[in-house]
Formats: sequence, structure tokens, C-alpha cells
Amino acid sequence: MPIAPAARRTMLTLALLAACGPLAGCSQLRDMLEGTQRPAASITGVAIDGLDLDGLTLRFDIRIENPYDVALPLADIDYTLAGRNLKFLSGKAEMQGTVPSRGTRTVALPAKVAFKQLMEILKDVRPGAVVPYTAEMGLSVNAPVVGPLRLPLKHDGQLPIPAPPDVSVTEIKWDAVTLDYARGRVRLAVVNRNSFPVSLTKFNCALSLGGTDVATCSVEEKTSFAAGGSQDLDIPIGFAPKQAGLAILGILTGKGAGYALKGAVDLATPYGPVSLPVEKAGSTVFK
Repeated sequence: MPIAPAARRTMLTLALLAACGPLAGCSQLRDMLEGTQRPAASITGVAIDGLDLDGLTLRFDIRIENPYDVALPLADIDYTLAGRNLKFLSGKAEMQGTVPSRGTRTVALPAKVAFKQLMEILKDVRPGAVVPYTAEMGLSVNAPVVGPLRLPLKHDGQLPIPAPPDVSVTEIKWDAVTLDYARGRVRLAVVNRNSFPVSLTKFNCALSLGGTDVATCSVEEKTSFAAGGSQDLDIPIGFAPKQAGLAILGILTGKGAGYALKGAVDLATPYGPVSLPVEKAGSTVFK
């Protein structure tokens, strides 16, 4: 009858201990087999990479300590992420290489979180929220003599689901309007729809009035917004009406017009930088 792997390991362990007897040189082997010497693993850092409207990547830095006089082979790592005890991500990744004898090694585990899937599971979560999560992991190694070991890990953290700011044109003040040039300032009302503070670092957009593309506008002055906060921004614009068509002159000399605004905004957040699209249509007044 074949011998089961577990029984084979037990027999090998007993044989090794018997062979060592009272020899001091076997004390490390005895300690290892009796469990006083075990590898250790800890999460030393967590970073957010690739933050956008679709998702983000959580990068866990894991430090492994090898107490043995021989290299410690790595096997794999399994992980689950849950919020409010509802699992929204799980996976398993193979680990390559070894941890040097009596040394340490730090490995990185990337975990891609898709916001659509997360919000389908945590049904009351919306863009702009910060989601507390618990990550539970098991790092598996192949310890000498003892065999496979699973080292448990746990980390509590938060991940953001960014929402683009709400940007609308409240008014346009014309300083000069002729056939050859129109110069003025666009006033934008900007609302931070996130439950965390952000700083606007860059904003580029294209503006159309009455269905006609008229100008591009840009601002790179840093502006800070509290969670849910709002501010007005004045952005200079200029263009040649005759290049946009004579019909635009009638629009510019009127009291207002329908507008469309389309562009992108760069934000600095407590969780890292993010670039988000901005698109808005409505009506504005001229002054």
C-alpha cells in the first residue's frame, strides 16, 4: 500500500530527529521541525496605481523573512478583498524566485479593482465615495523539510471611486467683439463631487456657442477644493469670429446662448493623481 505524503513527511521528520540524537549541530533542524523557526511575512506598504474612472490597482508590498540557512522558495499568494463583509475581488498569483538564507525579500502584489463590479456588489456605493476594505492574503512558501507553509496576512484600508467635477459656464464677459477678434473671460462654476478633497492642477476644454465651436480654454493654476466644495474660475478666451462664420456675430452680440463644454481635468487627490473627462451643456449669459 502506498504511503501518504503526510505520513511520509512525518516518518522523515522522526528519522531525521533520531539521526541527530543529542548532537548540537542538529539544534537548528530540531527548532525548525518543532516550529520555533518559521518564515514570517508582513505588509510594509500599500499604494494606488492607475487611478481612473474605470478602476485602480492596489499594490501591496510584502516583506518575507527567511530564518533558515538555505534559500526559501516562494510558491504563490492568494488574496480576497471585501467591504462590509461582501467580497468584491479574489485571486491567486504565482510567485517566482526565493528568499535568500537568513535574509529578507520584498515582493509586490498588484490587485486590479474594477469600480463597476465593486458597485454592483456594494449596491449603495456611488462615484465620489471612499470605500473601506479588508484584504486577507496567504503567502505560500516551500520550507525545507517541513514542506509547504501558508503565511496569513491582513490589511485594512480605503480606496476611492473618483467622480469628475461638475463644471458649468455661468457667464461670459466680452471685453471686445469685432469681426476680426472676440476677447473675453469665461466664468466656470466648479463643484467637487467627491467625499475627499482635491486640487485642480490642469483644465483644458473646448467651448461651443449656439452649436458652433468657438474657442479652446485652459488653466494650469492650482486650485484646491474641499470635499463637496465649489469655486468659480475665470478663464480668458479669444478667437476670430469671421473664422467661425458670420452667424456667430449675431450670437456674440446677443444676451446669451446655449453652450457645450468638453475637455479634461487633472486632479491631485490624497490617493494619487487622476485625469477625468468633463462634459457639460447648458445656457449662459453674456455681459
